[in-house]
Amino acid sequence: MTAEDRIRALPCWTGGIEIAPLPGGLSNANYVVTDAAGRHVVRFGKDYPFHHVFRDREVMTARAAHAAGFAPAVRHAEPGIMVTEFLGAKTYLAEDVRANLGRVAALMRAFHREMPNHVSGAGFMFWVFHVIRDYARTLEEGGSRKRSELPRLLTLADELERAQKLLPIVFGHNDLLPANILDDGN
Repeated sequence: MTAEDRIRALPCWTGGIEIAPLPGGLSNANYVVTDAAGRHVVRFGKDYPFHHVFRDREVMTARAAHAAGFAPAVRHAEPGIMVTEFLGAKTYLAEDVRANLGRVAALMRAFHREMPNHVSGAGFMFWVFHVIRDYARTLEEGGSRKRSELPRLLTLADELERAQKLLPIVFGHNDLLPANILDDGN
């Protein structure tokens, strides 16, 4: 079954649909779908346990982000597929982040402050030093050609972790690439 066949089979459409690919997405495939109710984004994605990416968590987070006023509404979700409203917003480039640094910083502060009020389920945590150790284990077990460099890199990561001052635990975006910032003017 093709991606378009899977999209057509979703139960969330009103009337006939038009499908167009939406470029972007490093770990997912995206489409804009237009039906009688409007425009929507369909995201196909899979779990990447190696990178600590779990799509069910992504759906919960997207719903929470909408409830907190940071993201479009989730219209439908099932394993590997999420349908959200289409914002028609500007997708940021690196220069947009630099030009709007104050707005981006205010957005992140609000995100850290408001998201915990809407998140449900287990409190998953992105702990970069744990991720580094986990990556190193995966590389070691997989016989990576970089195995000989792992002890030095892990020592450096340990030094950085010890040097880091205690920080408050906040709900974070954890994939804050410029292209993941959509500016709809609000």
